[in-house]
Amino acid sequence: MRVAGIYLAAGQSSRMGTSKVSLRLSQDVALGSVALSELERCGLEPLAVVVRADDKLEWLPPESGVPGSRRTETCLTAHLGLSFSLRCGLNAVLPAEPDAVVVALADQPFITAGLIGRLIETFRSSPTLDYVASKGNGTVMPPALFSKSLFPALQQLDGDRGAAGIFRSPDYKGAVIEGESPLFFMDADTEGDFREVHREWMLRSDRKRDSADI
Repeated sequence: MRVAGIYLAAGQSSRMGTSKVSLRLSQDVALGSVALSELERCGLEPLAVVVRADDKLEWLPPESGVPGSRRTETCLTAHLGLSFSLRCGLNAVLPAEPDAVVVALADQPFITAGLIGRLIETFRSSPTLDYVASKGNGTVMPPALFSKSLFPALQQLDGDRGAAGIFRSPDYKGAVIEGESPLFFMDADTEGDFREVHREWMLRSDRKRDSADI
């Protein structure tokens, strides 16, 4: 079974006022690099990183997944909404004929390879599912896995709502995975959100250093 990946990093960042993916969590770590590195631990092939035309890509980490699996896709229609970025990513991975695709957002730095692995294993165990999505704070959301049965529907999405309509539709059979921690789903839509994300990131870094010193 081949599972591809789509990493959506082409958001307009209109509420942030600057490129979110390039914001620094620490001197050496950009916001957009963290979840991408986690995805690359999951063997997704190919893995399309969808970016805007004006992205200098300075936030991209060194490739660490399956050699040659990562490809950067410039989405010229990203300003029209999330669904257009998703479509760009899907078109990029379709030639590989994947059985499913995992979609993740670049502004969720606490997403883990373990969570992605749970999505994939749920689908492997029940391949008739149309999707397997995450759930945090009572809301179904990315990261999510979509079976190839849903590829035509994904290509018909419009605007900035992404796959929310698919998750609500009775026409599709899905499973939902509860995140082990609400922190998994922290994102950085606004400056205030980023301050919260940055504070949690620094707390985690401090705890790791303390553990290493024991």
